Amino acid sequence: MPYHSYIFFDAEPSINTLSKTALEKSRKSFIACIEKTTEVRAAAYATLAFKSGTRFMLHLNAKTPDAIQLLVRDLLHTPLGAHLRVTYTLLGLTRASQYNPKHPPKESAYEAPHRYLVVYPFTKTTEWHLMPYDERRNIMKAHVDVGRKYSANISQMLLYSYGIDDHEFIVSYQMDSLEEFQSLVMDMRSTLSRRYTKNDLPIFTCIHMSLSEALDMV
Repeated sequence: MPYHSYIFFDAEPSINTLSKTALEKSRKSFIACIEKTTEVRAAAYATLAFKSGTRFMLHLNAKTPDAIQLLVRDLLHTPLGAHLRVTYTLLGLTRASQYNPKHPPKESAYEAPHRYLVVYPFTKTTEWHLMPYDERRNIMKAHVDVGRKYSANISQMLLYSYGIDDHEFIVSYQMDSLEEFQSLVMDMRSTLSRRYTKNDLPIFTCIHMSLSEALDMV
């Protein structure tokens, strides 16, 4: 399923007016709304204390963007949804690599999730897009070679957002050690491709949890 959306939620102050029983009941109805859909896969992550304005994130995956939109609408119409607000969204889709078309798109997020997920959008410079294809491919090969040194413990998924969101790509990494991931990022900063990055913010660090555990952050 090619469409992916990262939906970040925060709680409204009104959440504090709910009794413990009412809050637990509202969480269950929120979970039931997700579990009953057959058109969207969902993975839950906690983001509280890692990015202001967020409590948890849902990574949604579907064949069409319409299915994602309808699910989020239904979630916001649940009793818990009345006390939530969407604060960030990232939308992209998988497709064959520009520089290695024979390599199939990677859908790692639902295969074997690791403890941590780091996801962020990024955009390349105009200079990059005007560069001859072979030059771009060679630069990307050096960039990818650095990533391969960490591939045993860190998985990556690249999404394309050209024309459908404010950025060009979304990249997500899954790992069990943030220290090792930080080493990967530091190594990648020294590759030539970094010169052609226009923007790669905001960065979201998330902890993978069950839906029930993630909603405990509310």
